[in-house]
Amino acid sequence: MRITGAEPTALFAGTAARPLQIMRVTLLGGNRDAAPGRASPVVVRVEGAGITTPDPLRIDGPEPGATRTAEVPVTVAAPHGPGSVLPVTAIAETPGTRAERETVLTVAEPGWTIWMVSHFHYDPVWWNTQGQFTQSRLLLPGEDGTLPEVRTAFELVKLHLDAARADPDYKFVLAEIDYLKPYFDAHPEDRADLRALMADGRIEIVGGNYNEPNTNLTSAESTIRNAVYGIGHQRDVLGGDPQSAWMLDAFGFDPGYPGLMAAAGLTSSAWARGPFHQWGPRRTVGDNTRMQFPTEFEWLSPDGQGLLTSYMANHYGAGWGIHQAPDLAAAQAEALNQLATLAPVAATRTCCCRSAPTM
Repeated sequence: MRITGAEPTALFAGTAARPLQIMRVTLLGGNRDAAPGRASPVVVRVEGAGITTPDPLRIDGPEPGATRTAEVPVTVAAPHGPGSVLPVTAIAETPGTRAERETVLTVAEPGWTIWMVSHFHYDPVWWNTQGQFTQSRLLLPGEDGTLPEVRTAFELVKLHLDAARADPDYKFVLAEIDYLKPYFDAHPEDRADLRALMADGRIEIVGGNYNEPNTNLTSAESTIRNAVYGIGHQRDVLGGDPQSAWMLDAFGFDPGYPGLMAAAGLTSSAWARGPFHQWGPRRTVGDNTRMQFPTEFEWLSPDGQGLLTSYMANHYGAGWGIHQAPDLAAAQAEALNQLATLAPVAATRTCCCRSAPTM
């Protein structure tokens, strides 16, 4: 048996009071290890100056020629803070063998959380009519001529509802009235479930507008009317409690918009385009750290009112890579990649990753 890899991760086990950083140790079974189907148990730990493994990990060892990965929780002693690079030794032992590998552990900062927000985005009028987006499939080829997987708004609402019915932990966001009102009208059989999921906190109604207004092209009066109709329907008809202006795909923002939404009773906003337009700074200029502001900030209007705002540095399509991953391990790796690129520009140790299936 050999150790072929030992790398630190930004993952933690343990508790908030006693965080344990995860080291990922990869084992390769040798010819003299247990015969196929009879893998010997292996105890894996990581040791070094300031690094201990309080509970060495016991796993089934790899069969000859096969690999197995152990995620070993380790304690980092003071004064080694985040960013410290410490030499360590990964050790794997069976009753008759011992393998070691020298490596380094870069101390990560505990307490980071990434939230996955399930939703979909809706583009009526821009690409097609409201009715066709709602009920008819729209197949637009990409630059290479391939057709994307697309769903209508009615299909997407139904799929979210089916997922929530099947999984009591599933939660999601619903936004624009230009699909919600037609769905609510056309599917009375789902009204009770929609309202029950909202009451249980498993559906969050967001937006507070009829749609996502492109406020640099419209008047303040149309923005106010958008909020009147949006909040009125979301609160008084659907029974929701909209608090966030969900402006994912709007191409521009009137400086007065946050003040108008604050006056309407909203407390926050979220958007993805704004200063970097298409896909966010990472895909536009190559690096999120070139931003001149954090991803969470108070968006102030000239009248002094404002909204706590989340700017989606990796765009609202950040979850596409997770969705398209071939297996769970690849999806987990992509989620960590999203966290690694969002954390340097976050104002707090909380990041949001939103996925918007296309239609």
